Amino acid sequence: MINSYWRSMLIWFLKGNLIIWIANLLSFVILVMIGSSWANRPFSGYFSIITMFETGISFVIGGAIAFSGSILPSKAKEYALKSDGEWSIEKLRKSEKIANKYIMMAVLMFIESVIISFLGV
Repeated sequence: MINSYWRSMLIWFLKGNLIIWIANLLSFVILVMIGSSWANRPFSGYFSIITMFETGISFVIGGAIAFSGSILPSKAKEYALKSDGEWSIEKLRKSEKIANKYIMMAVLMFIESVIISFLGV
């Protein structure tokens, strides 16, 4: 049986991927409405390019979340804002756990973009 952490992670991946593909579909519908069609194919490779762009954004978000929990930004925020929240290894692990979701989703989107580019869509 799958433990609850992996089950929640899988559900999060599927929800995130569904949201991204809905956004891709909406942007494709908008492109069709402004006059592009599959017949003249002015946007050849559209989905692979967009998915690769979304992959990069997801990697950057995951990296930023992981970096935000490290000691340098935490200490800088502590000194600049004179806050009482001190850095701890638990905060670092928590931010890395959140960042792992984004990074794993980016890996999944990268694999999808490679498959899409081989299909030529």
